[in-house]
Order: sequence, then structure tokens, then C-alpha cells
Amino acid sequence: MPLRLDNEAELREAQAALFNVNNNTSGWLLLNYVRPSTVHFTAGGEGDVEELSPHLEDDQIQYALVRLGNIQEKGTLKTTIRDVFITYIGPGVGIIEKGKKTAFLGDAQAYLQPSHADVTVLNKDNLNRVTLLDRSSPLSGSHVID
Repeated sequence: MPLRLDNEAELREAQAALFNVNNNTSGWLLLNYVRPSTVHFTAGGEGDVEELSPHLEDDQIQYALVRLGNIQEKGTLKTTIRDVFITYIGPGVGIIEKGKKTAFLGDAQAYLQPSHADVTVLNKDNLNRVTLLDRSSPLSGSHVID
């Protein structure tokens, strides 16, 4: 059974507003589980990843898309953006729950696409712009924030 999104129209509206060519600096979208195989677009904002962190719940698995803008490319004056898909696994989520929801990861990524990178967050206290930039880099050795 695939993962279901119960308010896709609201998600698409927020995504069009926050992740468009005129918004190159920041933005985020968040999906929360409302039933075992159903997620709900819960929140979004124009701020950076630090604005997302308070919405992450210790007893939940949640999915987010975060836009990191004004990234200075090495050796050039050009700046770019990076859209990062985040899987947040709260410290209070049990091992059985993690296993059940792992099957839905691809479906969640499909709802929050396109993205340039995929990062798993295990400790929201360490989630900030600098760490997310590092872990979402193609050359990063780890794509986990713990």
C-alpha cells in the first residue's frame, strides 16, 4: 500500500509559493503522519531551516523539504540554491515504527520533489544551516545529522 497525502492541493499551493524561481533564498514544507499510511501537509514557511526545527516532534517520523539559498560556489562569484529532502526520526520513535515507515520513504520523496539531496536527521538540536549544507553536499561522507 502506498503512502497517501490527504491534502495534496494545499501542499502544491504552498510549494508553488515557496519554491519558485522568484524565491531563491529559503523556504520549507513539512509532512506529518496522521494515520499509519497517511501524511498531511502540516506547515510551511519562508524562513530558513532554523524555523523548521521547532515543528519537529520527538515521537514522530516527519518529512520536510528545505530550500537553502545563497550558496557560494567555490571558485566563482555565482550563488546557487539547494533543495534538501529531510527525513526526521525523533528519538522517541520505536524500532518497529521506524521499520514500518521505512517502506514509505520513496513515496514521501515523490510528494516533496524535486530535491538535490536527501538527509536523515536524528537530532533536531544539531539541525542548522551550516550542518545541513555540509551533510547535503554531494561530497559529504555522511548524509545523517545526529
